[in-house]
Amino acid sequence: MERSADGAGVPDDVALAYSVPLHGLDTSTNLLDLSNVTLRRIRLVDCQSIVAHSVLRVVEYAQIPTIAYAAVSYPWRGVSTNPTDIADSAFSVRGAELADPVGVDALRSACAAALNMSCAYLWLDRLCIMQTNSIDKKWQISKMYEVYRSCRVCIVLAGGLHRLVRLDEETPWIHRSWTLQEVLAPPSTVVLICWKLGPGRASSGGISNPVTVEEAVPGASVYIPLPLVLQVCTTGTLSFKSTPSAGQRARSTIVKACIFSASQQDAPRADEIPFWQPQRRIFSPNVVAVAVALDDVLVADDPEIRSYAVWQSALMRTSSRPVDMVLSIMGLFGVELDPGVFHKDDRRGATIALARAILAKGGSASWMGAAFRLDRDRCLSTFPQFPRTSVAGVALVKTKGAVKEVSQLVSPVYPIQDALVPLPRGRMDDEGYVTFTAKGVPLVEVSYPHGPDHPQPNDVLQALDDSQWQIQDDSPLSPTDEPTVDTYAILLGWFHKYHPGASPAGGETILVILAQQHSREPSRFHLRSFFTLRGSHKPQVLRWPEHEFCLGGPDPLVDVRSTTEVLEEDTAETYLEPEAPWPRMPWSKPIVTAEDEAVRQARWAVPQQVLERHWHQD
Repeated sequence: MERSADGAGVPDDVALAYSVPLHGLDTSTNLLDLSNVTLRRIRLVDCQSIVAHSVLRVVEYAQIPTIAYAAVSYPWRGVSTNPTDIADSAFSVRGAELADPVGVDALRSACAAALNMSCAYLWLDRLCIMQTNSIDKKWQISKMYEVYRSCRVCIVLAGGLHRLVRLDEETPWIHRSWTLQEVLAPPSTVVLICWKLGPGRASSGGISNPVTVEEAVPGASVYIPLPLVLQVCTTGTLSFKSTPSAGQRARSTIVKACIFSASQQDAPRADEIPFWQPQRRIFSPNVVAVAVALDDVLVADDPEIRSYAVWQSALMRTSSRPVDMVLSIMGLFGVELDPGVFHKDDRRGATIALARAILAKGGSASWMGAAFRLDRDRCLSTFPQFPRTSVAGVALVKTKGAVKEVSQLVSPVYPIQDALVPLPRGRMDDEGYVTFTAKGVPLVEVSYPHGPDHPQPNDVLQALDDSQWQIQDDSPLSPTDEPTVDTYAILLGWFHKYHPGASPAGGETILVILAQQHSREPSRFHLRSFFTLRGSHKPQVLRWPEHEFCLGGPDPLVDVRSTTEVLEEDTAETYLEPEAPWPRMPWSKPIVTAEDEAVRQARWAVPQQVLERHWHQD
């Protein structure tokens, strides 16, 4: 590796970090070694050097430069190499041998895409951070949010660095903790995929305006705006029309889209048409949460929608270090925490620090209700039980029935503050108790038989934990009154189901907290469960009086070293409302929802790999 000591051959304000021919690197003996570069420098890959000369040339700056550069977002462990693909050369980086190797073709495509978007340089952590030096890594992590916020565009390699993936391949990208910040901080983001159908125009099943699909490497790869890719993974289909060229007419098709989603757990039914096509998980909450956070129209109306979506998305992600689940999103709230203060397993402590900082800045407790069907954390009940984290795979939570993926237990909704009441604002103490003012009424627990032969009285509220409650006569309590009420219904807000480009009728839910007093601390409550009410209850809940509540606990915070053991042993309650399956015959289904139409269309989408075999055959 050649390194310039005086920066010869580069501008005065930038130095050459290293330069090495790509053919001189591999995955066994000739690993890329950054141990001789200067500490605490922002390094960028020269894209033209990669594309034109196959030379990995990296320059460095003392601070984040103002030049146009692209940043890359990817999972360290991506999809496996497809044996049917032509194997390209790859190399590994010293200190990151356990991660996927860097595929030369994938790197070249990313650089080509960056050049097409007027970015001469590329930031890629694997090639720009000293993987063997903890001092440089900590400094770089502290700059991470600013690196992504300052880039011109972020390029997503959803399948990892080894190879590009197709639109119809499932990837782990949406499950990784740091990738959320990496696409929300930049001004724009595109997804780089393997694609042999040429350039054209694409939309999400006809519900979005068509956007241009541009080639990075002709005949090999294209880049598509991330908001569109999220939409097509929400509905399961991409509508594509190719650009006509010499000897080729324009062609239209519907492509299966599952790069950020997965197949259903259940086997396809024989009466589902086409029965040979497995159903995709459309409207998947982990996809919807990112789509909501990137929806400029929704966020412009209410910035707290984005905050809610960030918390919701973070709960469905995972990392090798639990504390990274908090550190990876703090910049999105304008908060800077010192990573050195927290043990790598101290997710609770970091969560309290972030939540306190958000409330102190005047933000809302937008995390409340982000996963209202999960059991609450026993020490921090305004949050759900924290999922297990791992270096790969998905976020999991242990229920009484089985271990489930968190995204299966989260509702794809977002709050609308103007429709009812604002999300709570207040303060949090160092034990994680939130003090806030909200509309609420006292409750008394009742018990009525369940079943069709025993209709539930209209004045009975049934919580998601199956407990039943009635509203007490609420008379204002003075500070000198003896506390006689131990359970309250607290109005949280109005939530609506998400659908790209539309607001489906009947998608609204009023979310109400079921708060119960601590037996040992009468002035404090814990969040026990939730009620979901229909929109028709709006006039009733708006008449509820306001009270001040202190919500947290109920258990004291445990030592971080025992947190992992407690989480492993705990069995979480999950409150799932089973949805009645749609009748399959047209005459028995008088109402067809937008989601049902998307399901039908998704079943007829064609896998990209199949299309590419026959696309250019007339």
